[in-house]
Amino acid sequence: MTAEQDPIKYAVEQARDTGTLALSGLGLTCIPDETWDRENLSNVHTLDLTNNRLEDLNGAPIDQLPNLKKIMLDRNRLRLFPHGLHISASLEYLSLDGNGIRSLEIPEVHLPCLTTLTVAKNGLEEVSSTIGELRNLKYLDLSDNLLGSLPQNIAELQQLRELRLGGNPGFVPPGRITALRSLRHLDISNNHLTELPVELGGLPNEITLRLDGNFFNETIELLAKRQTSHLLAYLRSLDAEPYHEAKLILVGEGNVGKTSMIEALRGNPFVEGRPTTHGIEIHTFKVRDEHSEEKEEKEGKEVTLRSWDFGGQEVYRITHQFFFSKGALYLVVWRPREGQEANFVEDWLKRIKIRCGENARVLLVSTYSDEGRSPEIDYSQLRRKYGDILAGSLSIDSKSGKGIRELKTKLAVMAHTLPRTGERISHRWLDVQEELLRSDSPYVKRATFDRICDRHNVDELEAEALAPLLNDLGYIVYYPDDQELRDILILQPEWLTKAISYVFEDPETRQNQGILSHASLARIWGGGEIGYDEKLHPYFLRLMEKFDVSYRIPEEDASLIAQLVPYVKPEFTWPDSGPELSLYCDFAHRPTGLIPWMTVRTRRFSSKQWRQGFLLTHPEYDAKALVELLSPTRLSIRAVGGSHYFIFSVLRDTLQHLIRIRWPGLAYRIRVPCLTYSDHVGQCEGSFPIENLEKLRSDGTLGLVCTECLAENDVNQLLLGFPAAKQLQQEFAMVESLRTLHGEVASIDQVLRAMLLFMKATNVEVTDCPTLFTLSRVESKAYDARKLWRESHLLQLWCEEPGSQHPIGEPYNLGATKEWVADIAPYLRFTAKAVSVLAPIAGNLGGLLDAQDLKDSSLLMKALADAAAPLKISEAAEEADDQLSPAEGAALRRFREMLFKLDSSHDFRGLRRVYLPAGQYVWLCETHYRVYEPSLLQLSESQKSIDGSVEPSP
Repeated sequence: MTAEQDPIKYAVEQARDTGTLALSGLGLTCIPDETWDRENLSNVHTLDLTNNRLEDLNGAPIDQLPNLKKIMLDRNRLRLFPHGLHISASLEYLSLDGNGIRSLEIPEVHLPCLTTLTVAKNGLEEVSSTIGELRNLKYLDLSDNLLGSLPQNIAELQQLRELRLGGNPGFVPPGRITALRSLRHLDISNNHLTELPVELGGLPNEITLRLDGNFFNETIELLAKRQTSHLLAYLRSLDAEPYHEAKLILVGEGNVGKTSMIEALRGNPFVEGRPTTHGIEIHTFKVRDEHSEEKEEKEGKEVTLRSWDFGGQEVYRITHQFFFSKGALYLVVWRPREGQEANFVEDWLKRIKIRCGENARVLLVSTYSDEGRSPEIDYSQLRRKYGDILAGSLSIDSKSGKGIRELKTKLAVMAHTLPRTGERISHRWLDVQEELLRSDSPYVKRATFDRICDRHNVDELEAEALAPLLNDLGYIVYYPDDQELRDILILQPEWLTKAISYVFEDPETRQNQGILSHASLARIWGGGEIGYDEKLHPYFLRLMEKFDVSYRIPEEDASLIAQLVPYVKPEFTWPDSGPELSLYCDFAHRPTGLIPWMTVRTRRFSSKQWRQGFLLTHPEYDAKALVELLSPTRLSIRAVGGSHYFIFSVLRDTLQHLIRIRWPGLAYRIRVPCLTYSDHVGQCEGSFPIENLEKLRSDGTLGLVCTECLAENDVNQLLLGFPAAKQLQQEFAMVESLRTLHGEVASIDQVLRAMLLFMKATNVEVTDCPTLFTLSRVESKAYDARKLWRESHLLQLWCEEPGSQHPIGEPYNLGATKEWVADIAPYLRFTAKAVSVLAPIAGNLGGLLDAQDLKDSSLLMKALADAAAPLKISEAAEEADDQLSPAEGAALRRFREMLFKLDSSHDFRGLRRVYLPAGQYVWLCETHYRVYEPSLLQLSESQKSIDGSVEPSP
């Protein structure tokens, strides 16, 4: 009997063996009677009716399936909750996605075992109070509907752990969901919200929130990105009226009058021969819209501006980009006497646009208007090129005061168009901010900050949120995740940038082609009028590393300042044979600082550097890479060697991540060169856009003809250097088969790729705990499946350093429980596959790992998962390209909950979180952590701690 001959009979016969009655995609309008006339269906636990034409179950005798646990009715024609399911006493899982249910009402509810209900993509408008009768519900998916509200008794679902409400435009989650004490995941993505209800501050700190696809203000986005508990603390703190403040950034060439203009805006007299600004100078003043007629409106329009006056010298420009903010006002200041081109007006516009995208608001201001030289600038042309970021053009003279009043009014009007102007923030938080910014001290210790918070009734949790928020908003410089730097808050960023500028300007360091001897720090930062306390020197050096300005040279008492390396490209030999991966990246505008920043971020592979490029080597995996600016707007990346894909992938991800975080408004395109080479012509000059190659690979197209040489290229070879699977799960399977066919060494590059994809996939769901682990049995006796749940098991966390993963610390004893395994089963299977492919890496770690132990652990993890929660057909079908399936994502969040209970201190056996240059979080052992986050430079014992900061006066 085959499915083609009699699909119903075939499905019933298969169900006897598999436990799944699969009737999917048969075009059914009702379930045929012969389905129920068969014997021996008592073992059926899953009924799959997806992709049919059912409008109801029409009285189907579901009770003939006494062990039925799961029903899938997705993509049918249901308009109401299916009659007959409301009394399914054993039912645990019900999926009704993709139907037409407008109102969810469950009549005469008796579903005591139901734990999962999904009613996504139905056009659902209302949920009746009958939902409150599902007292054991743990997972409820109401996403992608048209919900307007939830019933009051939703709060009675005290077992609910995941609530998915995303994709309901305009739907605001009600404050009563905070009464769901078991809730650990809330999805309100793509609801097009602009605010969050303050009542959500009552959610537990352990919850994970999905908020993407909304239009929240910058404060909410920054807090959510940092840590959910920070966002909840902010919501709980809201007790004030809207706050009107904006950041004003002045840029332009040196000696164009930026500082004199700020002093005029502040009401101070003009000073002849004012010294040139070095670094940054910050001031605060108020402006208002003078055109408002009503007194109340005038007062309401008043805005506090915090101005950042940047020095125009070339050497500062890379560092200054760190302080460019999306939600800020920009003044491009220029002097007509030198002309538009000499003032590089358009260059400054390009820098602002590529750094801030379309969110910036820029005003062109010409100075010294009394000199008699009228501004010659084609504003209409600039407006066509730069669009809405340009808000106008004015002329002023700081000496006579001409145009200053108009400039103040224009700034007030512009400020009120910014997203952050007028947002609510706690007056207690503002009091802390104002006290810090009024301080004469350039920095304070964290203990001092905590005392200031306590003085203004800001509690400990709020203080943990406020300190990094002030950093993210540009008021201070603070790195709470860095163990060495979290004890110091820089209150005056200009003070820090001046310290860095002294290194850039140091003749000895420049003469040494960027090599900064640590013995010179006392001379650079301690001599003459500078006088920085010597205890601060290690902090300055560490902050330069955080800013991607420098890195410490291994085995030397010196650092490399990447911006000051030689211009001349050093001589080296590049292999002329063997497989090579390469790409070109073409930029619409020159990304200032790209090479220095990439040099610092890839320092662990560094070999040779020059102003326009660098050479990297990975001796452990026999790989080399060459990164080079071929022109101001074209970057080349090439990689060769045994495991060249790994280093190539790191470089590509680092490049794209840098563009996202440093130049979000920069248009760019990555192209991959044609693989064809001939002795007569050489390398073909054809190339392919990388997004086209990825689309072809996703669609399963393997061949692509080059329009230059007409030769066919292998798409996988172009992208990866070796054949690859479409899906992450298949990637693991392919690595296994390649290792079996070609040996361990042949599959190392595939292993590295698979593990990179593993970390990217898990990062989408969880970043605040380790996600790579192995399991083993406490008893060393022979494995006995009959005793599976009477034995205790050990959970071993791993350091997640790419290419060097290894176990770390003492394992956790999990005891002998089945429930936790059932909760995390889909993710346990996924991790088992990852563990199974690590054997080639184990061989490169000097005996630290045993390949047989890895194999045993992988088999145990799979056996536990299969025994606790057998893999369902639907779960296997959920696999998606390079990401976790919904079931695996939910199980990973359950693993997070479990790990938090096992390790309430969140020490995680000494693992520490690091944000990789390529844009992923990983958890690393102390040794690997220090590769990315080195310790403070050691001074004498009497100089190891900061004790010279001045606490602001009460």
